[in-house]
Amino acid sequence: MANANETAIYLHMPPSYTLEKKGVKEVLFKTTGYEKLHLTVTLAATADGRKLPPLLILKRKTLPKSEAFPKDVILRAQKKEWMTEELMLEWLKIVWGRRPRAFLNQPSMLVLDVFKGHLTDSVKNQLRKMKTELVVILGGMTSVLQPKDVSINRPFKDRLRQQYLTWIADPAHELTETGKIKCAASS
Repeated sequence: MANANETAIYLHMPPSYTLEKKGVKEVLFKTTGYEKLHLTVTLAATADGRKLPPLLILKRKTLPKSEAFPKDVILRAQKKEWMTEELMLEWLKIVWGRRPRAFLNQPSMLVLDVFKGHLTDSVKNQLRKMKTELVVILGGMTSVLQPKDVSINRPFKDRLRQQYLTWIADPAHELTETGKIKCAASS
């Protein structure tokens, strides 16, 4: 049994405060240029606790060529940064279909939320071919029926947000030629 759902990561920052001498007319404020970066992370684990490779969906037309990502992270670009039927079918083939013991082709169960991209006929047909029973968690029942959302996704988001805040608060950043802070991956 596994549980997979999307975790949309939106790094909401607390209200901005600046420290500067009273009466100063201008305050220099450097940014990364990534303030509106949104992405979706699909996390999944098998019932025995094995983590499956995460799928990151970036809000872009193409994948970044200069960024380095870990080998076990699957990276995709999509203009709206969320799971689609096509990406779900791809996830089933490259992640669910390659999970440990999948080659045995034994009956299994996949627990998903009610997102419409999960519930299309093509996704259901692919799951049938993979001998996987689809179990759908009803809306509003996340905290009761999706412990992964509470025990993994929330801490994941909190830790990512904290790491970003720590990184952005560090005064020692390399800058680009235009004066923006270089992104975390290239610093």
